[in-house]
Amino acid sequence: MSGFGDRLAEAVERRRSQVVLGLDPHPERIPGEVDAAEAFCAALIDAAGPACVAVKIQLACFERYGAPGWAAWERLAARAADAGLLVIADAKRGDIGISSAAYAAALLREPVDAVTVNPMLGDDGVAPFIAAAEAGGRGVFALVRTSNPGAAALQDLPLADGGLWHEALAALVAGWGEPSVGVSGLSAVGAVVGATVPERIGRLRDLMPGQPFLIPGVGAQGGQVADLGPAFAPGPGGGLVAASRSLMFADDPARAAEELRQAVAAVAEG
Repeated sequence: MSGFGDRLAEAVERRRSQVVLGLDPHPERIPGEVDAAEAFCAALIDAAGPACVAVKIQLACFERYGAPGWAAWERLAARAADAGLLVIADAKRGDIGISSAAYAAALLREPVDAVTVNPMLGDDGVAPFIAAAEAGGRGVFALVRTSNPGAAALQDLPLADGGLWHEALAALVAGWGEPSVGVSGLSAVGAVVGATVPERIGRLRDLMPGQPFLIPGVGAQGGQVADLGPAFAPGPGGGLVAASRSLMFADDPARAAEELRQAVAAVAEG
């Protein structure tokens, strides 16, 4: 069984895309119950999916509806997988080991290919996710330097050794991921790195040479594709550019996704 890093590299090559379609169907933008959110997202997968390599589905937007929301999430994940897209469960889970093992069992199963995790609890909180992911040829994306404005208050704290808090976390992630680096040079353990802090990307790439970066923040949050070059140092699969609102609410999602695909490819190849 191929590891996630090699599967990701192959998917990027096959799809000729590093774009991740983010599905965050907030009720204030999509009136109605869960069936309306599901129909909206299904149409986006059909329209924008051909220009993408993966879909990132925000679990919270479906969990708010209870059991019907979870069922809708699973149907959308299956729809995306049937369309040839990798499926990322945007869950940001993280807990003590026994709870993390339960979260991993719930999320890292067909048709999910990868999950986002919160590594705040350290090694024992993340290890169950990594073990489950590697056993199934799946991946984990750990939050390292996120795209939200409030992230700096903690993630950019200086440490006694002169480094920054998120840099220490990056070193941990690189260590966690080293055993699963495949022939592509990419690991099954990736990192979430925001496009809104382009000044951090080069340093984080130096600290995490084998980690695929999942990069939110382009579009509505103000991140610029042109600033993402260092993310692609390991090769085309080194960076996955996630876009949600800029694709979901575009007048023509298919065209918006294709334009983003071309812009990212130009940076990745440059």
